Amino acid sequence: MEDVDLVKLCQKGDTVAFERLFQMHRDRVYGVAYKMLNNQEDALDLTQEIFLKAYQKIGKFNFRSSFSTWLYRLAVNVCIDELRKRKSVREYPMDDSFQQISSNSNTPEEEAISNEREKFLWKAINSLKEKERAVIILRDMEGLSYNEIAETLKCSLGRVKSRIHEARNKLKSVLQANAELNVNSRR
Repeated sequence: MEDVDLVKLCQKGDTVAFERLFQMHRDRVYGVAYKMLNNQEDALDLTQEIFLKAYQKIGKFNFRSSFSTWLYRLAVNVCIDELRKRKSVREYPMDDSFQQISSNSNTPEEEAISNEREKFLWKAINSLKEKERAVIILRDMEGLSYNEIAETLKCSLGRVKSRIHEARNKLKSVLQANAELNVNSRR
């Protein structure tokens, strides 16, 4: 059954249809929350909160965008709200399990280097503002198109391209500065 059909059933009060939507979209919503917050438990909590809000607001869904875009928008907004609550603490916690993005290393030394690089990358991503982090995650990690991101964030296509460009440049600067610091500290 398609999202559209399930949403229509949900709007008529069918909780089984909502359970199906939850099953279909839970992993991607969790993935966005996890990448935004860098913490498993917080991501699980926010995933539940996101779907609770979706359940409460599904009657207002107007089919102008796809359900998944609407759900992404809700997820990003909930995550940004959570990050803003934490604004006084600039460092966001990072689960060790989050470091396991790719592990093709054969030796313990290669594995350690790979883990250090990933920590380095996530520290740089964490240094970005919430909206910058959101566009990087949606585009480069979730693979959304520019149009999907524009719909999700409710902004123009030009603004999305501009935000992605700015966020990537900031990320590049942070990575280069940290790399230089790292090289200088080894001398």
